[in-house]
Amino acid sequence: MATIIAEAAEAEWDKEEDGAGETRKPTNLETVFSSYLGIGFAIFLFLLPKSVVSLLPTLQSRNRYLLLRLHQAEEQLSQLKSRRQEDSKANARVVEIFASYRNTWLQEERRLLQQIESSNEEIARLRAKVAELERSETNLLSELEELKREIDERDELLNFMSRKTASLGGFDEVGGDRIAFASASGVYRNGSVKVRVMDESDYFGEKEGDGDPTLIYGHDNVFDPDLFSPSSKFWADQPNLWQDVHYESHQPMCQMKHFVTRRESPWRVKGESTGVSSKLKLLEKELLNLERIGESDLLKLPSLMRKQARRYQALAGKIDDLCRRMQASDPCESAQSSGLQTQRQTEFLLEALQLQQRASEAGPKLMALQTEINNSCVCDEMGSQTKLITRRSVDAIKNNLKEIQRNLEILLARIIGDLEGILARDGASRVREYYFSRYRYV
Repeated sequence: MATIIAEAAEAEWDKEEDGAGETRKPTNLETVFSSYLGIGFAIFLFLLPKSVVSLLPTLQSRNRYLLLRLHQAEEQLSQLKSRRQEDSKANARVVEIFASYRNTWLQEERRLLQQIESSNEEIARLRAKVAELERSETNLLSELEELKREIDERDELLNFMSRKTASLGGFDEVGGDRIAFASASGVYRNGSVKVRVMDESDYFGEKEGDGDPTLIYGHDNVFDPDLFSPSSKFWADQPNLWQDVHYESHQPMCQMKHFVTRRESPWRVKGESTGVSSKLKLLEKELLNLERIGESDLLKLPSLMRKQARRYQALAGKIDDLCRRMQASDPCESAQSSGLQTQRQTEFLLEALQLQQRASEAGPKLMALQTEINNSCVCDEMGSQTKLITRRSVDAIKNNLKEIQRNLEILLARIIGDLEGILARDGASRVREYYFSRYRYV
């Protein structure tokens, strides 16, 4: 039995050795060692008791089960290795795919950035073009307003000419040479201008054989009836077309306005001459005298009076600043254009109106302060001398406040009136200069 067991063990060992020896051949030491182990195992089996030999089939079956499990584990391990290799290959392919996607995304990002830069350049170019168009639109609007103003002035000129002709019965005097309507039709020559004069009865008569009324510029006149119509080419001509017309200069007429005497403007006078600054200084001294008394019943009055005085000081400072700026842009001394001077004078007028409103608002506050002063009485506990001094100081302060309020209102009213007169005078003078410069015969 022991021999059989040994042979079986050796057979199984040989099988295992055959499976492992396919790759390499055993050496002499390994052969001796295996023989020693086989002999020792056979002796061990021989020396085993007989009761143990009955367990040998169980051990063999257990050994086969373990061998089967070993083969299954090896197969699973080989499958895991193959799956790992496949997963690594798949991961490599995924990495390559994502790398290609990343390169595509980078190229798309570069393209979009270039497109954004080109779009920004286009936006900047369009904004510059829009700004240029807005400037051109502003210029065109200003030119349109200028043309409208010129058309209005020409309409006023035509109306003035028609009214003057209707009221005087014709041109009675041009540059000192008289041209009058005669009792009969005729032709008069004034310099190089040829004008036909008609009877007064034919002034608004009708042409022979025609039912339309004709004015002085009719069929027989050298002037065409459509000469002064809005669609005529007369208005499109430049002023130099009238240079060939001989007439006397209108310079003596324009120089007459320099001999008109006028009152000095209030804003050209120094601020000390109005008396406001001196009264403010006097008011400050009276307030200091009143505060030196230090009575408890009079502590409220100096604070209210000083508050009102500060209002007048601020208002007077703003008026002085306005006068200085008006002196700096004096239309008689400044070389600015008439339009800019008119704009500046209008701004000064609005500011003066605001200051007048503030001065008007200070009036009711002064009335309330006077009511408070009248309600407050000087204490009987004071001495007669102190009471007299206090009463005089309070009365002086009241009078100074009244005079300051009155002087400020008068000064602002004079400034506003002077500015309104300047604006009205400048507007009239510009119209006269326009008429004289281009249309001499008016």
